[in-house]
Amino acid sequence: MDAAWLPENGFRWPEDVIQVPPEVLEAFRPAGHAPRRWLTPLSSSSRAQSPIELRERLVTGLYGSGIEIGAGANPMPLPLPCQVRFVDFFDRDGLLEHAYDGQHEGDLVTPDVIGTFEDLSGILDESLDFVVACHVIEHTRDPIGAIAGAYRKLKPGGTIALVIPDMTRTFDRDRELTPLNHLLEDYRDPSRQRDIAHFEEFFAVAQPVPQPDYERVWRQNWEDAYPIHYHTWTYESFSEMIQWIRDNVANFSSVWQHPAVDHEHCIEFYFSMKK
Repeated sequence: MDAAWLPENGFRWPEDVIQVPPEVLEAFRPAGHAPRRWLTPLSSSSRAQSPIELRERLVTGLYGSGIEIGAGANPMPLPLPCQVRFVDFFDRDGLLEHAYDGQHEGDLVTPDVIGTFEDLSGILDESLDFVVACHVIEHTRDPIGAIAGAYRKLKPGGTIALVIPDMTRTFDRDRELTPLNHLLEDYRDPSRQRDIAHFEEFFAVAQPVPQPDYERVWRQNWEDAYPIHYHTWTYESFSEMIQWIRDNVANFSSVWQHPAVDHEHCIEFYFSMKK
């Protein structure tokens, strides 16, 4: 938040600002900041300088009622008027049990709906104004099916906002790029047996396990359906997948997209698709 954020959201300085001690703020965790109200329209030609600005631009036009999938301890900075419900595979106890290194218990959001990007059966069709998923789609076995399913949950005019890791900037950099044909096969036949190759590659290349334990580790994680990074993308390959989806299964009226920027902490690119 900065000085410009206050008048943009109807507040005055210093009349509407109360300084409170840190222990009071701690009681309100988790609380992501609300994004700047960017005056520059979102366009494919616009370029931002930091991942924080890009995440804000991604969601600045959202409104109404929607969901964020897999927020964990880092919910997106949604506009103040938005009403958001959180969807996760685990309940709060499960999130605590599977917390990543560095996550703080007080930052974890409590899920309102138990579900996944691929299973939104607890959400009515055409009931949402937005679906947000940040660093989630790489954990889906069938990303095309996940996006098509989320599309059905949107009202006309609703938006899917995605933040996707760029494989060249993460621990996936040495893996093979997932080709579109592979994603289409997963969409047409999302079988558990097909997942075996994903687990074998992940624990051989992305997070390699020493040979004596390799077979046991990948097989145990496969049996547990542990949410590894099933697929890998670059900005260009993800664009190709979205175009196929638009042409064949989900007729998005418009797409805004932005590649990763030259910033030491930027490992992601961004897509916003309007129904």
